[in-house]
Amino acid sequence: MKPVVCNASPLIAMAKAGLLELLPILFYPFYVPRAVLEEIKAGPSDDPIRLQIDSLSWVQQVIIKPPLSPLATWQLGAGESEVIEFARTNNGVSAVLDDYQARKVAVALGIKVYGTLSVLALAKNKGVIDSFQEATSKLVAAGLYVSESLIEAVAKQLNEQV
Repeated sequence: MKPVVCNASPLIAMAKAGLLELLPILFYPFYVPRAVLEEIKAGPSDDPIRLQIDSLSWVQQVIIKPPLSPLATWQLGAGESEVIEFARTNNGVSAVLDDYQARKVAVALGIKVYGTLSVLALAKNKGVIDSFQEATSKLVAAGLYVSESLIEAVAKQLNEQV
């Protein structure tokens, strides 16, 4: 199993799509920084991840010490910044991020990054899901924006019919 630290948007999208149970099957330990938890808890009261986050035994809250300065979160949000900082300072921990700018920063720092689609690709490769495209359709229906060309490219790599 692979240790990861996760940002809010992948958790939100996967919970809305009914795919949250894939995460503890693919990743352990599964870290979530305090800023990400605060963002989730500040979300809509009926948001599926907000309703579930406190009862997910596999989610391990982490506190960044020393705390990041406001300057450190200037270009990225507090959640993305804490995810990147935790992965940077904990060898072998990958980041789950969808935000393009955050992904660029993480990669520049040598951090392995998973996006929500690559989580689904990993699940397909490990036999945890039967269909990448079916799972992706659930994410898109739940409101995650992903370009059709990217979905097709990943599906083709997975040898799924497009």
